[in-house]
Amino acid sequence: MNQYETSWTELNFIETELTQIYSLDTLSAHEIKWFVFECSAENQWICDVNQVVMDFGGVFHSIFLRWAVTVNGLYVAAEKYQSGEWLEGGHTFSVSGIRKSHDGTPEFVPVRVWDGQIAASIHESSVPMLAGWAFCNMYSCLEEFIFKIFRLYLEAHPLEICDGREFGELRRAYRERERSEEKRNEWHTLWAERLESWHRKKVYKGIEKVFIHFCEKTGIKIPSGYKNKDKFDYSDIARTLGGIALIRNCFIHGVTTVPQELEDFCSDFRGLFFRFNAGEKFQITIQDLATLEYFTDTFTTTLNLSLFELIYPGMTDPKNLNLPE
Repeated sequence: MNQYETSWTELNFIETELTQIYSLDTLSAHEIKWFVFECSAENQWICDVNQVVMDFGGVFHSIFLRWAVTVNGLYVAAEKYQSGEWLEGGHTFSVSGIRKSHDGTPEFVPVRVWDGQIAASIHESSVPMLAGWAFCNMYSCLEEFIFKIFRLYLEAHPLEICDGREFGELRRAYRERERSEEKRNEWHTLWAERLESWHRKKVYKGIEKVFIHFCEKTGIKIPSGYKNKDKFDYSDIARTLGGIALIRNCFIHGVTTVPQELEDFCSDFRGLFFRFNAGEKFQITIQDLATLEYFTDTFTTTLNLSLFELIYPGMTDPKNLNLPE
């Protein structure tokens, strides 16, 4: 594992197709998914963040595909268990679990046995629950992604979260970090504690506010080559993140009817393809899961271009290159 990998990236089985930018003529190519570019030592954090963006682009897609085939398995199973061959053969479906035996020792035994029709019904009715947990799984990955790119920025600009009298000792350690190995170790220890403390507090702020803060710190903008770039910015994308968090929270907290706040989120372009109506039964569908995956795909590719333009401002604008508008 490289320094950017986590347990999430181990789930990635998508081969990343890269385009190394050696000259600006490269940008005239079509069907480019990711841009890889060089950074100066001062801007190395941009390349580091870009690497994470590309890695997680594959991670999000891989997680979606794994859940999609899992859901498909429920439909395949339901079809099998209600087939004529299964029913006419008198087969049953059993679920095993751990129970105490007669002598009190635990053993693995069947805890439920169903005929084919009931088994098929149970499999089909489990799809919405699986879609909900898949949504939460992808949200957790999204949260880790946002914190990971922000932490990389802060690693390169540590003093930005070391203001105030309470961090005087931390700033002193930073100034003295190159004097000796002992001083360097002291700085690394104090900095690691500060970064973890910052992370814990920011978790409760929500990913919408955290991402807005990241954008303010880094100065990233919507790529210059995007249509309607003057009609939306990263605050709109942050609003979408907030809506996704709201959907996840509704599921986690057992909400049964759609709240007005969620309908309001779905009422404009920032709600993407999510369609929740206040007062109706709250349920996450496969369509919602696909919408989340679509968002992560466009989100990461947009970030990739925005990071590129931090190094080469305006270079993805069709006016500057032979790119289709």
